[in-house]
Amino acid sequence: MSSESKSCAIHMESTSPADLKIGGKDENDGLGTPSTIIEDETNKRLLRKIDMRLMPVMCFTYALQYYDKALLSQAAIFGLRDDLDLQSGLRYSWVSLIFYFGYMAGCYPITWVSQKFTVARVCPIICILWSAIVLCTPACSTYTGILINRFMLGVIESGVSPAFMLCTGTWYTHPEQVLRSSLWYSFSGGSNIISPLINYGLGHITSGSLHPWQYMYLIAGLATLAWGIALFFMFPGSPQTAKGFTAEERMLLLERVRANNAGAESRAFKGYQFREALCSYHFWGIFLLSILSSIGSGAVTTFGSIIFNGMGFSTFESLLLNIPIGALAFICVLGSGYIGRKYPNARLHTVSASCIPVIVGGCMLWRLPSSMTAARIVGFYLINFFSAAWIQCIAMGTSNVAGYTKKATMAAGTFIGYSLGNIIGPLTFDARYAPRYDPGFEALIICFAIALVLSQVFRALMALQNHRRDQRFGPPTAECGLQDLTDKENKSFRYPL
Repeated sequence: MSSESKSCAIHMESTSPADLKIGGKDENDGLGTPSTIIEDETNKRLLRKIDMRLMPVMCFTYALQYYDKALLSQAAIFGLRDDLDLQSGLRYSWVSLIFYFGYMAGCYPITWVSQKFTVARVCPIICILWSAIVLCTPACSTYTGILINRFMLGVIESGVSPAFMLCTGTWYTHPEQVLRSSLWYSFSGGSNIISPLINYGLGHITSGSLHPWQYMYLIAGLATLAWGIALFFMFPGSPQTAKGFTAEERMLLLERVRANNAGAESRAFKGYQFREALCSYHFWGIFLLSILSSIGSGAVTTFGSIIFNGMGFSTFESLLLNIPIGALAFICVLGSGYIGRKYPNARLHTVSASCIPVIVGGCMLWRLPSSMTAARIVGFYLINFFSAAWIQCIAMGTSNVAGYTKKATMAAGTFIGYSLGNIIGPLTFDARYAPRYDPGFEALIICFAIALVLSQVFRALMALQNHRRDQRFGPPTAECGLQDLTDKENKSFRYPL
């Protein structure tokens, strides 16, 4: 470690948030030393302003992304599987999971582009491109065609979530990040509340040359296209350049996040930070938890309507039974985010606790007889608690690491883990096991049992590392907060648990 980073990490006074108040610039005006301090009231005003500029845009964009991605499950029961010959073996599963192969292929390149050219420039372009792919979906007439379409959709959409993680890590302090991450992610649930109602109406269209599932994709694509154009004018830039803030407020925005010790935004790709991320146990811990916690998404997102249909419900009844899934996503995600905000060092405990209802729900679906329909529906709804664990992985993907390139690497790695989980999940749901899909629920139980234990091991390792840093370097300070140092270089960094 350089002498500069050592001097930043050791024997410096710290200012607590409660003591902050507006002051003028002092003689130290560099990024590595404090130039302005902020009082509580000003901090709250800035936070409200950030939320008003950033959260609605991120929430609605994520809702549309989830709508377009998850539309497959609802379209499947309105003729898509019959029209494209997806009824046999794992064909339908492959149409679902190939999206995530595309996701993995595009994740790092698009994340790098977002770092190079800023999220505010890249996100609107991504949105327009994926709307074009959605609009092309009704033209698919073969199994091969829908596979290519879904792969390309995954490539383009892969940049959204990592970019949002970078945004959250750049604009918000560590205690604020979990709740904000949970807020934009929870709109996947919001999408799942609204989309069944929209598609319920579209499913009744019987006139014209198109089938109901094709109308569903056309409406979704047009809505996304309109929103993509609007994003060019609405998406805020970085704290240094965002419109709607004065020069003084921009300076205060940087000071707010100095205490994260996570560095300011940097467009330069730093190879040593990339390598450092891949060689850290933090990366692999979050990566594995992302895989395990996302396997539940395979059951809920891809097979929800099909499983309800297999329980004996009609096509339209199966569609409407998805609405509570959206409501539960809101409750689980926002509840998990609230716990993360209220109890900052309870993140991995929350992951473990969230695994328990998933395991119980999987056992109910696996062991209860088909005649106990109501109890099996409850079991299926309990699986939705996977999202409470997954949102903590999103938050840890940016708050448990420092250095902008390292954060970008961690964000992309988190969503590659998410992709792998969504690939593994559908592969356990082979059509020959329909309508119960018992092997799929057995696999789900095993994966979440492993996640429950792994999260506690991961927490213990980070707690030990924090303790050693406290003993060796003393209490953390915020003096190096805006330098682009990694958590390994900056000994004032402490890992949120």
